[in-house]
Amino acid sequence: MSEHRVMLLNEDRVCGMTVDPAESKANGLVLTHEDIVYVFCSRGCFLEFGDDPAWFLDPAYTPTMD
Repeated sequence: MSEHRVMLLNEDRVCGMTVDPAESKANGLVLTHEDIVYVFCSRGCFLEFGDDPAWFLDPAYTPTMD
């Protein structure tokens, strides 16, 4: 059985960076999906997540800073 890292609510689901939620909100980098608020470090991560949230929420997905 493989282990999956638990993501914190202040982590970018796409790249895994720790994010200041207030700063993300001020920059418009916050998205609500299924009543959960996600924060992002950049517009790129925000847009990627918005295109396919299920991909990034899959327990098998490992965030990377590519």
